Amino acid sequence: MKPIALRHTVAVYQAVGPQQLAALIRTDWRCIEPGWGGEHFTYLKQRQRYAEMIARQWEVPLYGAGYVVRLVLPEDALRQYDLETVAYEEHLEYRVPSCELRTLSRELVGAIQPVAAFMDRESYSIPLGSRPLASLIG
Repeated sequence: MKPIALRHTVAVYQAVGPQQLAALIRTDWRCIEPGWGGEHFTYLKQRQRYAEMIARQWEVPLYGAGYVVRLVLPEDALRQYDLETVAYEEHLEYRVPSCELRTLSRELVGAIQPVAAFMDRESYSIPLGSRPLASLIG
């Protein structure tokens, strides 16, 4: 019997706006979406709180709402990307070329999960195991 090789996984987080969230829903939460400005890179955050800060400070003022999604990827799939510090030691993010997102999406372990939503003055954190879309819409 052939032994099963276990791959170590890492949870990373992405701040997205309403258009990116709609695109994620259209892909059945199975495809990492690039930003909506022709950015050449997508930055996957190591910490949820950092992604939440980006959603609140960038997405909400621009679009009226910001969301944070959790992606689980094999550790070895992320090794090829630069892990950069932005301003503070705890602000770590993987710099992924947008042209490689489809390939990286094939490595996803399970579906992408929404974990937080921020709208003008209200914010929501979604407990693990809940119905995420219903929680976001209210």
